[in-house]
Amino acid sequence: MTTTLDSIDIHDTRLYVERGYPWREWDRLRSEAPVYWYERPDIEPFWAITRHADVLAISRDAKTFINGGPRLRLASLGEELIMREGFKGFAAERGWDRDEPPDMVFMDDPRHRQFRLLTSSAFTPGRLRALVPRIEKMAASFAAEFTEALKRDTERTGSCDFVREYSIKLPLAAIGDLMGLPPGDWMQVLIWSNALLGDIHPSFSAPGELPWEATRRAVVEMRAYYDVLMEERRKAGADSSSLVDMLLRARIDGQPLTEQQLHGYLLLLTAAGNETTRNATTGGVIALLEHPDQRDRLCNHPELVDSAVEEILRWTSPVVQFARTVMKDVEIRGQKIRAGETVGVFYPAANRDEDAFEAPYRFDVARSPNHHLAFGHGSHFCLGANLARVELRAAIRALLPILPEMELVDSGVRLPNLHVPGFRSLRVRPAA
Repeated sequence: MTTTLDSIDIHDTRLYVERGYPWREWDRLRSEAPVYWYERPDIEPFWAITRHADVLAISRDAKTFINGGPRLRLASLGEELIMREGFKGFAAERGWDRDEPPDMVFMDDPRHRQFRLLTSSAFTPGRLRALVPRIEKMAASFAAEFTEALKRDTERTGSCDFVREYSIKLPLAAIGDLMGLPPGDWMQVLIWSNALLGDIHPSFSAPGELPWEATRRAVVEMRAYYDVLMEERRKAGADSSSLVDMLLRARIDGQPLTEQQLHGYLLLLTAAGNETTRNATTGGVIALLEHPDQRDRLCNHPELVDSAVEEILRWTSPVVQFARTVMKDVEIRGQKIRAGETVGVFYPAANRDEDAFEAPYRFDVARSPNHHLAFGHGSHFCLGANLARVELRAAIRALLPILPEMELVDSGVRLPNLHVPGFRSLRVRPAA
């Protein structure tokens, strides 16, 4: 059966779960229709943007391509409706402003910049350099725990879940530490955060509960948790350097953040602080084990860890897409795009663009230059990019003695999510 452009599917989350990212489809779009009007029955139409130069140009022009329109993340019609109405319904229940954006990612400058600056000092290279020894110590401890789990679980069941036993741990500990969350609460916060992406932990699932109902309950419980935490921190003076206390002390135009704004910010930090690094670590280990020459090269030359991390970010591209609303008529590669329409920028497709990367399908731990877009670009460049890089370097470096002794059992199980289809599990075992 011949596949036409109009039969290409890059949005069905079931396909991401079954076979991973749609690389062939993105390659064809880049080659034949890099600015493509994607119209399918179960998703609102949008322009699919797959070339590196175009994603970069759109990301740089935040006045023409805004975040604050009706769509920020592409999703099926049913899922998009649930997200929109769920947020509005929750806001109404609490007496919140239905027109207030869920978090700062939905904002545009200058307001976005105001909210971003409230915590940006916590993520500067200088601030994070002071955290490197602590993060590296945690990574080494988690690697030692993983070594034991690999041996123990393989003896019991024949394999070990790398996601559960290693890749979730460091990002969870790092963001929990920065936010000032009690360590005993970290795992519960992770369970709630995962549920927001559709990964419902067995211990969290209630009998007869539908996935969207579990997700809504996770939001409710998480907000209740932050209500208590913020009240406790206010009573204590909110005078620490934690992100929670920074936000409680923060002012926008001379006014403290509302409860609604605080909750939106904290949920964003929690989710974003866990997602990218966990999935990049998992995908990076898959790439290293599938390319033993590059694995051995890195293990023999650990000084390549910095470039290896950048290649892992390019290769894995944990965030698939963002949507932008067009504010005026524009033309991209001869295609006229009208004001009010949506463009969907696909970062993994851009990161395999042969015009931007030599041999883009070659995994190369020493690749240089490497101008990937895994963290986006422009005014909405990922706030936690520096932290993610510190964590990834520590996580990969701590694994170097173990990597040659591991092999893959499967290619990982992904979440059915079009924005961050991260890894639910990855089975590994000691190499034969």
